[in-house]
Amino acid sequence: MKKLTILTITLLIIFASFPNSYAKTRYGTFEVAEIQSDGIVLMDFEGATFLVEKDPSKISGGLKVGDSVRYDSAKNRLKKNSWQPAEIINMTDSTLTLELNNGDKVDVGMHSKYRNKFSKGDQVHYNPSKSQIKSNN
Repeated sequence: MKKLTILTITLLIIFASFPNSYAKTRYGTFEVAEIQSDGIVLMDFEGATFLVEKDPSKISGGLKVGDSVRYDSAKNRLKKNSWQPAEIINMTDSTLTLELNNGDKVDVGMHSKYRNKFSKGDQVHYNPSKSQIKSNN
């Protein structure tokens, strides 16, 4: 019984000391401020800008000025954010027309859950892969 207790305690200490690396993320959310020949200029929400030496054509989904991106400076990884900021510019009974920050206009089908939740001029987030919107908290 003593051996089993000692073995259990030892295993608990060993497993508890493993780093919890899968939960650690260093990604920050930025907006593409400018695309230059030598990289992409990103801007944070406080207005500070910095250059990332990446080719925008190699980013999945492509990048335009105004797009929301996630950037990990430790690993130098850049990916397009799945939820893009947008504004509702028109509403009808069947569609919502959104204008994304990059200037693109998108029509989203009017779902019953959107009817009384949003109005013209609201700032929202749009997920192009699912064609869904959510409120901008």
